[in-house]
Amino acid sequence: MTTPSGTGIIIGRFQVFELNPVHERLIQSVRQKHQQVFVFLGSNPAPSDRNPMEWEFRGQMFLEKYGDAVPVAEMPDLPDDRIWSQELDRRVLALRPEGAVTLYGSSDEFLERYSGRFPAEALDAVETDFPDEPVAVESESARDFRAGMLYGTFARYPTVYPTVDIAVFRSDYRELLLARKENETRFRLPGGFADPEDDSYEMAALRELGEECGDIEIDELTYLGSCRIDDWRYRNSMDSVMTHLYACIFVDGEPEPDDDIAELRWFEVEKLRNSHFVPEHQPLFEMLEAFWLEER
Repeated sequence: MTTPSGTGIIIGRFQVFELNPVHERLIQSVRQKHQQVFVFLGSNPAPSDRNPMEWEFRGQMFLEKYGDAVPVAEMPDLPDDRIWSQELDRRVLALRPEGAVTLYGSSDEFLERYSGRFPAEALDAVETDFPDEPVAVESESARDFRAGMLYGTFARYPTVYPTVDIAVFRSDYRELLLARKENETRFRLPGGFADPEDDSYEMAALRELGEECGDIEIDELTYLGSCRIDDWRYRNSMDSVMTHLYACIFVDGEPEPDDDIAELRWFEVEKLRNSHFVPEHQPLFEMLEAFWLEER
């Protein structure tokens, strides 16, 4: 038998109410190879049928089964696989792993995404190894809670989440204000989800604009239309995002990035192309082109 050496790190979601024999076999296969074993649990900021449980609840399964022998950490989803790979590498190094490091995960959810510095191997489970549906029988409260969360997620109707996006123009519609988030390389319109406390989508648009761009003055909002957004957090999910697009003219103030915005920049509209925008906002750019040409 090969002597265990180095560090093995398993990357997965484990969105289940308990670890089953297949999971235990895969984890044991990694433990037999390495002196140290860690688990990174994927997490997503948008609850959905793909991500019904926060990573802490799933981490509890490992604590119950392995105690401190298999420590668990969080690995948040990011829209850019390259940046996600860099962030994963950073978190791996922060663990101060012993010896050589090998990463493990599924071929479609991990190996196809990962482009970092460490060697990566696929675990040998296939979808048919797992039961079709979660079944909860005579179990302790934490297990029952996870089972209940899964049931509650899959038993509900699909949800359409309403959002608002705002095109702020200046210089007689010759410049457009765009925002960039920290883990993105392309730009988007300021905006976000409508809140239950908002009295209208117009109020939601004004609130989001203030939260992300600071104390600026604009003229009246003009509603341009709505469309479905291919939001990366809801891909392959039964839920979706529908946005409402508004336009306005900048009057006064100094835009300052806030909330989850890392950068605000004015762009000349004549030089803007689809490629400047994050994929989910490219349909909005197409809607805006016709608008600003008409206004000018």
